[in-house]
Amino acid sequence: MALANSDGQLNAQVDLYRNAFAVIKGMALKSALDLRIADAIDHHGGAITLAQLAADLTLHPSKIPCLRRLMRTLAISGVFTVRGGAQ
Repeated sequence: MALANSDGQLNAQVDLYRNAFAVIKGMALKSALDLRIADAIDHHGGAITLAQLAADLTLHPSKIPCLRRLMRTLAISGVFTVRGGAQ
């Protein structure tokens, strides 16, 4: 019985994390759409550096760390892929 209860708790935690990350992915997607990130990437032929992306989006240089986190979230979620040279 203890094993079944432990499995139930584990499944509940997995569901909780899955739902939390779904919310984060949704917020990241909304931000990407608002900033028109996909358009900027497409304009550069499908590959762009973070500095080029920040310049195309006319973001202040102080926002580059935020953009890096946003892009990392989108890459981990499978929305975008990272090509060689990523940090």
